[in-house]
Amino acid sequence: MTEVASRGPVEDRRAVSATVRPARDDVAGASDQPSPGSRRPWMPSPTAVMRLLMEIAIVLGVYSAYSAVRNAGGKDVAPAFEHGSEIMRLEAFLRIDIEQRVNQWVAGDDLLSAVSALEYHTLHWWVTIGVAVWLYVRHQTEYRKASLLLAATTLLALVGFYTYPTAPPRMYDGFVDVMSVTSSWGWWEESGSPGPQSMTNEFAAMPSLHCGWAIWSGLMIFLIAKKPLVRALGVIYPLVTSFVVVGTANHYILDIVAVAGIIALAAVVIYGTPRLREMAGAADRRVTTDS
Repeated sequence: MTEVASRGPVEDRRAVSATVRPARDDVAGASDQPSPGSRRPWMPSPTAVMRLLMEIAIVLGVYSAYSAVRNAGGKDVAPAFEHGSEIMRLEAFLRIDIEQRVNQWVAGDDLLSAVSALEYHTLHWWVTIGVAVWLYVRHQTEYRKASLLLAATTLLALVGFYTYPTAPPRMYDGFVDVMSVTSSWGWWEESGSPGPQSMTNEFAAMPSLHCGWAIWSGLMIFLIAKKPLVRALGVIYPLVTSFVVVGTANHYILDIVAVAGIIALAAVVIYGTPRLREMAGAADRRVTTDS
């Protein structure tokens, strides 16, 4: 009794505090334990997974339908050659008929023809897919309209293939079919098509979808990317693709002009002129800030 009585008020409070306060290690350990049914931070939510699967299904469905309709054509031989001749005459009148000179330059250089063939057959797919995935993962707010622009460009090009079948330059005398020449060591068909030769519409030249997808990819990179070097690649890539499709004798200059006009029109309809100006202004401000 004497010992208990000898404690002061301070000692009593410390004793009580020690009995009710859990150890720090116990508290930390308890907080580290995940609650039942909780997700890890790196795990996507079920909603995100479903949205991604739906997006993939839509893309595959649209492309399958596009491929089926596109490759069902290619039977109007006489009109296709007539249209190709019309384009060459118009370009000669406009003094922009440079296809044969560029084609002879590319075909005369083994390295240049090999690089052009590789670019024509590979980047057309992988850059477009890569930019679409980049937008979906990193720029969700821009992805919806950007993907709509890509789909509109593709479907409008399909209209062009059907209403104006066109024989590409490589089918005329005086041109070298670079994709056919390089197919001896490449993994592509003689036409450069990713599909079987028997299912390929070789008269789907007007407009150039190769350049259409390249322009779309470059435009998205230039307007949305932040690093100057990456944005510069967004400008360079469509220009390189335009050179390649002409150098391999797969397209005319007017094919490129036509698809550029399609993208411009579709962009104005989908985004609206004010939004396009806003995006371009933001891109210019990033250039000024980075410099």
